[in-house]
Amino acid sequence: MKKYSFVVLISVMIIILTNTPPAQYFLLEKYHYQNADNSFSYSEFKSKGLDFEVCEIRWKRFLDTNPKNKNQTLYRTFTIRPWQFWEWWQYLAHPKRFTLPYLPDR
Repeated sequence: MKKYSFVVLISVMIIILTNTPPAQYFLLEKYHYQNADNSFSYSEFKSKGLDFEVCEIRWKRFLDTNPKNKNQTLYRTFTIRPWQFWEWWQYLAHPKRFTLPYLPDR
């Protein structure tokens, strides 16, 4: 029983540590978004303050300035990999990013 508790404790500690900002700086996937014809494209760069919230603002501005563009859906070009436990905090903190439809990066 002690060995099982130790393994669980170490596993939980690894998951928590890899979901902290310093570790995530090196481990996080690159998040990229675009519409179907790539007339709108955006990549997140958290170190420059370009996160998903900025993407939403720029997407709304794009839709306002291009009302006749028939590609009105924003897609994510990254896959969701739930086995990458260092991404779990992102799934919980920013679920809207992961609910976008998937478009394979071309």
